[in-house]
Amino acid sequence: MKKVFLARFLLILLVTVLPGVLSFAQDAESDITEHYKRMMVYHTYMDGSVPEGAVLFIGDSITQGLCVVAVHGLAVNYGIGSDTTLGVLERLPVYKSMERAAAVVIAIGVNDLRRRDNNAILENYKKIMAAVPPDVPLLFSAVLPLDDRNKPEEEPRNERIRELNRGLEALCAGEGRCIFLDSTPSLVDDTGNLDPAYHTGDGVHLNTAGYTLWIKDLRDKLDILPAVPRETP
Repeated sequence: MKKVFLARFLLILLVTVLPGVLSFAQDAESDITEHYKRMMVYHTYMDGSVPEGAVLFIGDSITQGLCVVAVHGLAVNYGIGSDTTLGVLERLPVYKSMERAAAVVIAIGVNDLRRRDNNAILENYKKIMAAVPPDVPLLFSAVLPLDDRNKPEEEPRNERIRELNRGLEALCAGEGRCIFLDSTPSLVDDTGNLDPAYHTGDGVHLNTAGYTLWIKDLRDKLDILPAVPRETP
């Protein structure tokens, strides 16, 4: 009787629980694209030449499209399109320049939404935080809002993003060297979606007007971080 009960229990587990777990599995290989591999070749070339006191920007395509010197006079762009929190974890050990950085800005997470749940994303953020040298200030930029109207057939994502950002803010608040920036109020319209005036038309990527607002918010927050001079030394 016990064997029958155990067999039924395992069957229920396989049918109901395991698929959900697998759907959010932490599989680094599936996150690493050919673009990622190409970019990492160049990042490796760059890293040894990064001067002391630079601000490093690490993120996905939204970061890759950011004019980082508009935020800080001595800045390096380590954005990689389509990257995820897991991809960032894989590449952080390459960046020896973190050891001499004035600050590290992390802006990642939107590409994780279809790969893993919020708890797994936050766990990856904890590991990212631990991977940055402990004496280097951190700025966590919230996952930016999307225009869900561009993909009405998909489940709305902005509420989930807001929940994730609350978790990121709490995580950052527990670390004295970390400051959290949420540019959502600057970028959304009265529906809570990314304002069409601020994206390229795909509902995800910022246009020049959107970047202008994000840059201003990033500049203001970097001013608060300790020992981050505004201009190139």
